[in-house]
Amino acid sequence: MKKINFIEAMMKHNQIVLVIACVMMLLGIFGLENMPRREFPEFTIRQGVIVGVFPGSTSLQVEEQLTTVVEDYIFGYEEVNKLKTYSHSKEGQMIIYVELNDNVRNADKFWSKLRHGLGELQMQLPSGVLALVGSNDFGDTSALLITMSSEKHS
Repeated sequence: MKKINFIEAMMKHNQIVLVIACVMMLLGIFGLENMPRREFPEFTIRQGVIVGVFPGSTSLQVEEQLTTVVEDYIFGYEEVNKLKTYSHSKEGQMIIYVELNDNVRNADKFWSKLRHGLGELQMQLPSGVLALVGSNDFGDTSALLITMSSEKHS
């Protein structure tokens, strides 16, 4: 018994190849027709920033009295990815970069809840802390088209 090569079999039975090609084309057309089309597609941004301002304090004071307290607070939320969240403390200010876990479906709801909680937490912080702000509003889509023209060069 001779073993049949795949290519030989397809050449011998070209109707199968035509049927497969037609089915693939129909699936492609069906997929193209049902694909969502938007100028600005929706996507979830899972990153945000918390900024705290503590004027007149050293970086050590900011770390101990502000950053550690805020980190402990945000790590109480199960939505926060503790491995990808990190902070920087400088003289007079603190920045915490927060990333949410992939299973968070409604990030806006979480950020609203966190901002409300930060407002309550600020009342427990030292009186010198002027601001404690959470923001995730840097993922808006924008586009800019710049063209140049010249009469000398085309």
